[in-house]
Amino acid sequence: MQKPGSPRIIKSPYTIDIPPIDVATFVFSSGTASSRQKPQYFDATSPSKCYSLAQAEGFVKRVGLGFQRLGLKPDDKVLLYSNNRLFFPVLLWGTIAAGCVFTAASPSASASELEYQLRDSEARTLITSPDTASIALKAATKAGLPRDRVYLFCDPEEDLKRHASLQLRPWTDIWASVEESSSWSWRKITTLEDAMSTTAVLNYSSGTTGLPKGVEISHYNLVANAEQVVFKRNIVGNTPEGRARKARVDASGERWLAPLPMYHAYGQTYYCINAPLIGAKVFIMPKFTIDTYLLYLDIYHVTTLTAVPTIMVMLTKQSHPERYNLHAVETAGCGSAPLNGDIGRLVEKMYFRPGVHVKQGWGMTECTCSVAGFAPDDVDDGSSVGLLNPNCWAKIVPVEDRDFKSGTGSAESDGEVVGELWVSGPNVMKGYYKKPEATADTIVYEDGVRWLRTGDVAYIDKRERIYIVDRLKELIKVKGLQVSPTELELALLTHPSVADAAVTSAKINGNEYPRGFIVQKKGAPAVTEQELADMIKRNFAPHKWLTGGVYFIDAIPRTGSGKVMRRALPNPDPKGSKL
Repeated sequence: MQKPGSPRIIKSPYTIDIPPIDVATFVFSSGTASSRQKPQYFDATSPSKCYSLAQAEGFVKRVGLGFQRLGLKPDDKVLLYSNNRLFFPVLLWGTIAAGCVFTAASPSASASELEYQLRDSEARTLITSPDTASIALKAATKAGLPRDRVYLFCDPEEDLKRHASLQLRPWTDIWASVEESSSWSWRKITTLEDAMSTTAVLNYSSGTTGLPKGVEISHYNLVANAEQVVFKRNIVGNTPEGRARKARVDASGERWLAPLPMYHAYGQTYYCINAPLIGAKVFIMPKFTIDTYLLYLDIYHVTTLTAVPTIMVMLTKQSHPERYNLHAVETAGCGSAPLNGDIGRLVEKMYFRPGVHVKQGWGMTECTCSVAGFAPDDVDDGSSVGLLNPNCWAKIVPVEDRDFKSGTGSAESDGEVVGELWVSGPNVMKGYYKKPEATADTIVYEDGVRWLRTGDVAYIDKRERIYIVDRLKELIKVKGLQVSPTELELALLTHPSVADAAVTSAKINGNEYPRGFIVQKKGAPAVTEQELADMIKRNFAPHKWLTGGVYFIDAIPRTGSGKVMRRALPNPDPKGSKL
């Protein structure tokens, strides 16, 4: 058994080679000459709008040369402010091919939030969708970015007459001609030092507890994470079920739906880099509703379902799941935040054929995207976030003056070390952009290993599966005992009349207590504050009760990836401890 207070360290059982190569070359050398000619990216609303990887390479050359002719230099930032669109991958690849750095803001960002990212990233060009153009122009003006450096994001043949009043040029005006770009190519990366030092993407951390920080992701980071994930996805279980699954996928081909925001790390890495390696067809959803999500999963025979907990909860609240045929789904993954295992099992029962299970994965913007997860045929009860990706290490470091026993579930009885999760691997970021002190606080060197302090409280079981308890900074301390907001949120979400929930800390008479915020499900029987408080009392110890009160609100503030923005929750006068 691990000695009390000592770190627990594990290493992935897999080691793979990571090629020192640039992202554009990596992507466009995927597949075969024949497969690169087949349509691969589709507008889910109008699938006749599509392009192949070979066509995309031609577009990327036009974009790359066009950006260079615009005067953009290596390491200049191009910022995208838009919802999902068919040509998102082309813009990402084209920016990187030009030698520039791609960065993107949430399409729900306010003018002040966009202004902050424009200033912090030092972006020289802003590309915005017509829907977000008015906010983009306000932010650009405040940030000092000239109007002629703001462009409309559109498809090449899109009719923009109805947006003429914006007086913005389409980004396609930047593109070089087919003839001019045919002989042009991007700068190739061939050395490890170059691949590791050259920034490709500047992603902003979600900023749930403070201002977002720019996370510098290198070409090597992106290639490494893609190789790690694809290696694990290609593992086939040595069972009749595993071989049958592989045969079905080989016959149908991988078919992915892109409902999650593509500006986010997951969207970039999975839809724009992993998909070409796997040869997956990607159906891009411009806007998300649960009804269209289910419809597209059905009609496009999607083989891999990707979701965040909020989407999983929405699925369980549907009154007529039998309307949709999701039996093409072979794997179902959930990430961004912990998922209640009961919700996962309910989704399986409502939608999937026998043998398909919801499994969790774990990663961070600071780790490019993914650090842990499962191979398709791995068996899990839904509570773990999986096993380490190839070439990765993990360490559980006890935290001084913190006792996590109260919120660790089975970890306590198993004698596992519970503490902050540290990870190491080729997918760990270069650092925070222009923030050396924040980088030094997060990146730690010990015994020649470069560790990333994740800020997540976790433990590792005897099978080396990782379990996330909560965010270190979000834990509530009640009379010296730790309370996980996520644990209580997951419990509240199981109530049939609760559409969404969040738990945060309330200060009452100088002490911290859990406080719940609830969104009621429309059309469901009404539920009272007392009913929900009593539900928590029946299932948890007294220090986890919602002593700070239960409040009903219209919506839980969340990031684009589904994380609760606790700093944006209301701060009502305390109700005391009557509940």
